[in-house]
Amino acid sequence: MGFILVLHYEKWENSVYTSEKLGELIASTERFPPSALDAARRCILDAVSAAVGGLATTGAVAAAKGATLVWGRGQVPLWLSSSMSTAMGAAFANSAATSMLDIDDGHRAAAGHPGASIIPAVFAAVHEDPSLQDRALGAIIVGYEIGLRIAASRDLRTLDTVNSGRWCGQGVAAALGWLRKLPPQVISHAISAAGTIAPHMPAAEFTQVGNHIKEAIPHATANGIMCLRLAEAGYAAPLDLLDDDRHFNSAKLLQGFGERWMIETSYFKPYSCCRWIHAPIDGLLKILARQGLAPADISGIRVETFRKGVETLNNQVSPKSLEAAQFSTPFCLGVVATRGVSALLPMTDFNLLTDPNVLSLAERVEVVLDVDLDSYFSAAVPARILVTFGDTTFTETVMEPLGEPGNPMSWDMLFEKFHALSSSQLTLAKQKQLHDALLEMKDGSLERLLWELSQPN
Repeated sequence: MGFILVLHYEKWENSVYTSEKLGELIASTERFPPSALDAARRCILDAVSAAVGGLATTGAVAAAKGATLVWGRGQVPLWLSSSMSTAMGAAFANSAATSMLDIDDGHRAAAGHPGASIIPAVFAAVHEDPSLQDRALGAIIVGYEIGLRIAASRDLRTLDTVNSGRWCGQGVAAALGWLRKLPPQVISHAISAAGTIAPHMPAAEFTQVGNHIKEAIPHATANGIMCLRLAEAGYAAPLDLLDDDRHFNSAKLLQGFGERWMIETSYFKPYSCCRWIHAPIDGLLKILARQGLAPADISGIRVETFRKGVETLNNQVSPKSLEAAQFSTPFCLGVVATRGVSALLPMTDFNLLTDPNVLSLAERVEVVLDVDLDSYFSAAVPARILVTFGDTTFTETVMEPLGEPGNPMSWDMLFEKFHALSSSQLTLAKQKQLHDALLEMKDGSLERLLWELSQPN
């Protein structure tokens, strides 16, 4: 039995708000250039790789169990398992798996991570309604665009936290609104509602206590879905939310929409730790490779970087959890120097936390502010690393770590990342099946990938 829902929204006379303009722009978007579609496919490959690597982590396992407890069972799969939940539950659990290792994609304009939210949400909607499959790539592009524009409209240098949960839920609402061809007003109210309940918590991932919150990305993902459904039912939101110039630059939100898609300038991460640590890691790797010296010979490491990399990261020498370790420059450099960079692809070995060689080297690392490098943030996340061997110091400055748009990871490198993350998580047969499905996705079809993600390992 069907029904017709008539929406009645209060219209303010002679007022057009930023969220309404975004709703109109989103609903009127029809086509995307090949470059944006290719970028969306790269982001899908990266998100699936990150999720496969993260599925067995304590946080992802708890999220999967909790999703069915909170949202119940349904017809949408939790990736690579026999469990199913509602679209909200599955999107939450799959988002948690994707974000748990801190190896998911990101964007300089946002200082945050869109893929771990947008892609699980869009895939959950397509699993729920397979007729939407042909629109999935476009929805992902739109979701990235709106989430990243909202994030970029803030002053990242003065924010108390750059948590992705503050904006990725709005991206989800936009993505699913476009995916399902909903009216502009519904999309506008959904974006506004998602903004009012965006997780504005402090920088919990940078505290001294390891946790599974992951910038509230999974929570914001579920919120985005919820707010869209409420908007469809006529639940009105404050449409002027994005017009508060204390928090958002509305001109920046709207300028040049559709001229070039932000998803095309996403970055990808080769190591499972905070992006702000990647530049010193790349610098250390270059010095060690060039000089051919043993880690035991290192008498000290000095990292000069931007202010947030010094003051916001926890930078614990001896973190008590792998989640806390992901945000420690000294610890990650200790891992790379003593265990090799493969130990960060991904960082899942609990023995690292008590390895005396890792901890000893981490104690020899200092992280300090460089005013010149700080001027590049947030458009760049550079670092200068000085490694001392006895009386000799070697220096390397990295302005663009591997994976930035100016120093990109190729398709082959992204597939190598997939194999590195999946080799210890999937059977050989499942790894090949998923690899082949990702290849088909690269060439244009999502059907097999969606099927493989719905099947247990």
